[in-house]
Formats: sequence, C-alpha cells, structure tokens
Amino acid sequence: MSHTYLVVGLGTFGSRVAKALFDEEAYVLAVDHEEGRVNAMREFTSKAVCCDAINAEAMRAVGAFEVDTAIVALRNHFDMTVLVTHSLRKHGITHILVQVDNEQEAEAIQSFGATEVIFPPRDMALRIAKRLIHPDLAESIPLGHGMAIIDILCPPSFVGRTIRTVELRAHYGVNLIGIRSDGQDGKETLTLNPTPDTPLRGEDNLILLGTLDQLTKVKGLVDGHGGGADHRY
Repeated sequence: MSHTYLVVGLGTFGSRVAKALFDEEAYVLAVDHEEGRVNAMREFTSKAVCCDAINAEAMRAVGAFEVDTAIVALRNHFDMTVLVTHSLRKHGITHILVQVDNEQEAEAIQSFGATEVIFPPRDMALRIAKRLIHPDLAESIPLGHGMAIIDILCPPSFVGRTIRTVELRAHYGVNLIGIRSDGQDGKETLTLNPTPDTPLRGEDNLILLGTLDQLTKVKGLVDGHGGGADHRY
C-alpha cells in the first residue's frame, strides 16, 4: 500500500499540499471544520471530511490515526495546532509536519510532538537564496546541511560507460542512488542502488545525492559549462 497522508486545515497552504500529494497518487485524508473548504477539496483528495480535529473520537472515526504522515496547517491558530499535534502524537502518528507562523512557535511545537516544522517565510527565503547561489539546481530536493538530491540527464561523457568506470564518488564526490529510464515496453522504470557494472545510456536520468557544490559540477557536464575534468580510462 502506498504512503498515506492526513492534512488538517484546508486553507491556502493545506489545500495546496493536499492536492499536490493527491496528484502524486498518494492517499490523502483532508480534514477541516469549515464545510465549504471541505466541499471544495473533495475531488482533489482521496477523502475530505468536515471534522473537529481536536475531537479524538471524531478523528478516529474518519481514520485520521491510521495514516503514515500528518500535516497540520492551522495558521494563526497556534492553540489548536498544539492540541491537534499532541493528539496525533498520542494516537500513534510518528511523522507530523506542522505549519507555524514564527520561530518561537517552531521551537515550542516540537515539544508537543511535531517532527518537522514548516515556516513558510523562512523556508521560502532559504529556497530563494539557494536558487540564486546554485541556479543550475533549481529543481533539486534540499535535504538540509548543504545536501540535496537531483535528477539529471546522463552527461554525454558518461554514456557507454559503467558506473564503476565513471567513479562518481571518487571524481565528483556524489553518490548515484538511482537510475530512471524507459523500459522496453515504453513504461518508465526506476532502478535504486544500481550495481557498479550497470552501463549508462544517453536517455537515462541519474538520481544523485551530494552537496550543492558537488551537484552543480556534475550538472555542468550536462549543460556544457564546467564540471571538472572528464576522467576516461
């Protein structure tokens, strides 16, 4: 079964997150106390219900405590955010992302069970700064501590060689964690942790893990500007 999500609060942020997850074919249970918001999201979620998220029995009845991950998006209602987060944690949800309005709330909510905080102004500022410094990695997935994951077309200089001979870790300091490609039936396939003797093709997409600087160098090999020496043997 695919990963399941609960989104509590269907304001601008919550509804966008719910729709984005649903678009990726995830199971999304959306909860809000305003019927209008719930009705607007019915076609964009797996299940949308009008429910008091503070009421544990009501939440249990709709299956809110059976999901893998919860996103709490009750902006400007920190008192409710605390109660909902605590209840979710108490009832067994181990991965809880919570939207907050400031750094003080971000620090406080973690003591009530939040495993990750979402502070839009701060997060957007960091994302913009990184995009300006590393424009080639605008579509990367940030992991924190200067690390990220990117999905790039196989550089021309890698085509026809094996992962072993390219030596990505030795020469570029990055790890190849997957290859995305089209199978013989035309359907996309994803190979995680490919073997060292896997040959690389021009139509392959490489999923790489590394620091932003390291990934920028490898991305440069695709774009044709920089990226260090081409190590061939």
